[in-house]
Amino acid sequence: MSTTVHTLEGKIFWQPSFPIAITRERERFTLPIHVHDFVEIQFVAEGKGFHYIGDERIYVEKGDLFIVPIGTRHVYRPASEASKDELIVYNCLFDPSVPEKLTCAYPLPDEALTLLSGDGRSYRRYKDAFHEGKACMEALHREYRTALPGYEAAMYARLTELLVCLYRLELNDRESAPATSRLAQAFEYLERHYAGPVTLAEVAAVLPVSSSYLQRMLKQATGQTFTEFVQNLRIRKCCELLRHTTMSVKEIAERSGYRDPKFFHELFRKKTGQTPRTYRNGE
Repeated sequence: MSTTVHTLEGKIFWQPSFPIAITRERERFTLPIHVHDFVEIQFVAEGKGFHYIGDERIYVEKGDLFIVPIGTRHVYRPASEASKDELIVYNCLFDPSVPEKLTCAYPLPDEALTLLSGDGRSYRRYKDAFHEGKACMEALHREYRTALPGYEAAMYARLTELLVCLYRLELNDRESAPATSRLAQAFEYLERHYAGPVTLAEVAAVLPVSSSYLQRMLKQATGQTFTEFVQNLRIRKCCELLRHTTMSVKEIAERSGYRDPKFFHELFRKKTGQTPRTYRNGE
């Protein structure tokens, strides 16, 4: 990746009278790493890939939320250049003067505004566990694109709602930071190794925690046992391959960790209500 850092200026995205813009981007390998003179809130809407931010390379997927302060260098990259690996991100850009305008109308907590300044950190990342960030971003984008009468007021209100959502996620993360951090490691490890004979003890050793503790964390966070989580992850990967590739069902099953065709077909039907072939054909 090029070490040249480009600077994006907010004035190319908005008019001075209304310094907010919302975009929905299909991330590609052509956008250079950059910094900007505005605050940016981002929501990963579809796909998976990597966020190069500061000196880190972070795996991202649907449901990730980021606050990127002024001056942080970053760029997204999809998992590959293949069309099946597209990465779509909503971006909410606004001038640093906007939060002060919001406080004139809404009693926002001071700490909610501190999140936007970075407070010594190059970024903040959250999981949109209850889909509130998604709803805010989609509503902001809809208002911005349609520009119906009064859309500016509606966008200020939606942005306030988004900031409150992020503030609550921040508070929740502080309360559950140790468990959340370890679970994130577990999820990332499983994303890389789900096709192999991965075990609960193996993942627990990576964190490291006991197998029983990891099982409890998973159950509390997802409502699933380790085995259920891995099976659901594998079937989800199978569904993606069935939709976006021409690989045979047998090859897809094997690439997702299933060597027994009969077991795979029974499990797939149990999880999706369809056979792999019917699912692929959209019948």
